[in-house]
Amino acid sequence: MLSEADQRIVDCVEEYGWFGLSVAPRTDSDDPEEWFTYTIGLPKSHGWPELICFGLASDTAHRILTDAIAECEARAIRPSAGLELTDTLRGCSALLVDASAIPDEYFGSATWYARHVGTPAPPERLQLLWPDKAGRFPDDPNCSAEVRRMQTPMEAAE
Repeated sequence: MLSEADQRIVDCVEEYGWFGLSVAPRTDSDDPEEWFTYTIGLPKSHGWPELICFGLASDTAHRILTDAIAECEARAIRPSAGLELTDTLRGCSALLVDASAIPDEYFGSATWYARHVGTPAPPERLQLLWPDKAGRFPDDPNCSAEVRRMQTPMEAAE
């Protein structure tokens, strides 16, 4: 018997192909810059890696992930490290990078779901990066330090 929350994930993946989960890393934080949002179910529904996005409010991150998935579907491409998405953000590109160094704990429900449906766990994963005002991504040494900090998992930032 699944919990109500787990059943909701299963139902959403069956209906929509994925589920977006937003997480505050600390229970006392309501600062959206500390939140992260990731997908659950893309390996089963699309054969793709899961995606994660840091430093944005839940609704914004969910919209961006929705648009990234839609862009990959429309272009008939599998998300991969180094892929630049040109239709995901309004007026600028997004970049997908390898997220294998992000701790498994960040993908807890995606790992649970993968085991539940019999796909590899922990799942393959990518991070969606968004640029600073000058169009530079966090992996660029000239990117704004604030934008870089917002998109870095808390363990790596400490």
